[in-house]
Amino acid sequence: MKHIFGHKNPDTDSICSAIAYADFLNKQNIDAKAFALGSLNKETQFVLEYFGIEAPEQIDKLPAGTEVILVDHNEEKQSIDKIKDLDIVEIIDHHNLKIETNKPISVLFKPVGSTCTIIAEEKYFKNNVELTKPIAGILLSALISDTLFFHSPTTTDIDKVVAEKLSKIAEVENLEEFSLKLFNAKSDLGDISVEKLIKLDYKTYDFKDGTYSIGVMETTNAKFGLDKKEDILIKLKELKESEDLSGIFFTIIDILNEESYTFTSGDTEDALFTKLFSAVEKNNALYVDKLISRKKQIVPVFEKM
Repeated sequence: MKHIFGHKNPDTDSICSAIAYADFLNKQNIDAKAFALGSLNKETQFVLEYFGIEAPEQIDKLPAGTEVILVDHNEEKQSIDKIKDLDIVEIIDHHNLKIETNKPISVLFKPVGSTCTIIAEEKYFKNNVELTKPIAGILLSALISDTLFFHSPTTTDIDKVVAEKLSKIAEVENLEEFSLKLFNAKSDLGDISVEKLIKLDYKTYDFKDGTYSIGVMETTNAKFGLDKKEDILIKLKELKESEDLSGIFFTIIDILNEESYTFTSGDTEDALFTKLFSAVEKNNALYVDKLISRKKQIVPVFEKM
């Protein structure tokens, strides 16, 4: 059986792309199952419950030699532990290519707003494979989530066309209204711990001058994160030390106003972020207008350091 999973600290695109691709392969009489490398966030839970789909089993390790398919990621640090001991047979992703394999494999990368866009367009639509309402619904949800309802600079015309097709199958008549439901679910964090808040959407990268982690909180209620500044700063410093990082950043993205507020692990990181993004101080954080995409706007700048 092929095990399909997205990255650690999974977001909606990571989970839904795994579920949808397992569904597609099963319809081709290929034994496949979706898994999660971590607990689901509130938005993903909402999506699966809304469309009546069972959450995937969580795993943190697999026996050596297990056949796996990676979706929505391809970096070793973001994947399951000891990924090199597993048999990677396929990758579907919309990020830049990082991983190395010891044999030729099937690779499908496209510069679009979500991995679910790729699966919907390249797998289901182009092969005329039936899409059920629930699967179309989770594909649509992940597409909307990853593109911030088409406000993210990662959005392409393909995403918009695919979203229109999916919305008809999923019977979602008002995309804007539905997107607000998604974002409100994403923003409902209740009494979440500070570490879980930082790691809701958290990725680690090897840049030229060291290893950095970047956590992102996409929300309609930026004040929730801003009010936790002191606790967040303490936890960022702890994580920097415990994970042996060169630096760590936590960016609160205000979805509705298309702006961001960033906290860092220290003065050196403050200065670096300010220099790279011309950030200014606002609401006791490093503020940058229109900086709303880690993939398209933040990571590429760090890669050029």
